[in-house]
Amino acid sequence: MTRPQFIRLEFLDHGAYVRAGLLWDAAPLTCAAICEALPVDGSSHHAIYSGSECVLLLPEVLRIDPENATSNVTRGQVAFTWMAGGSAYGVREDFAEICWFYDIDAEPRMWGGPVPVSIFATIEGSAEDFYRVCFKMRREGTQRLRVSVEGESS
Repeated sequence: MTRPQFIRLEFLDHGAYVRAGLLWDAAPLTCAAICEALPVDGSSHHAIYSGSECVLLLPEVLRIDPENATSNVTRGQVAFTWMAGGSAYGVREDFAEICWFYDIDAEPRMWGGPVPVSIFATIEGSAEDFYRVCFKMRREGTQRLRVSVEGESS
């Protein structure tokens, strides 16, 4: 079986999307688990404490050990994290999310401080339209998003 090389993140109401190259060498278990879980549609939202970070909660809680994990992120990185209920302030139940960073002021964090996330993909090419929607979410609220393996029909 061949491994997909890209995922697609698309704001469904705006037509803005990006293609992100999967980092199989740096995060093979994360790439495999995410590709297996896709496609996923949902309401993405802006991260509360993290600067220029947006997230999509996954409908199923994937519990993947950290790989290529850091809280020192940069624009265009796509990451995964999961947290157990009660592990941090405000985390009432287990959750898993795909998150991405759209400007240089991002730092994944919870109320208590930075949180390492597993970087598993990097956005490629022009992403300005996509990043504009991310920025607007700060004031306009959630946006419908689909994450899929590129080339896969929805």
